[in-house]
Amino acid sequence: MESIFFAVNAVTITSLFLAVIYTAGVVWRVEMKLDVSYKFFLAAVVFLLVAEILSLYYPADKAALAELAVKSLRMLFALGFLSGVLFMRNAMRSLDGEIK
Repeated sequence: MESIFFAVNAVTITSLFLAVIYTAGVVWRVEMKLDVSYKFFLAAVVFLLVAEILSLYYPADKAALAELAVKSLRMLFALGFLSGVLFMRNAMRSLDGEIK
């Protein structure tokens, strides 16, 4: 069971690290509202990556503080992802002529 947990954690962290690299690459190539949207996506993925890494390594005597930090980082991920989606939605609506 321990090797399954390790494999799941390794795949999660590797995927998030690759998402950071690819999202950062997009940030430098897009313009205006898409740029803002992808900056939020990049920040969100970085928060989630740090949360996942932090959840693996923390001292036993600071477990409550580490858990609060992990939950706070996951909350920041959710807020960053939502912000990116909202900016992307507005950009698409603007391109479609729905909003001016």
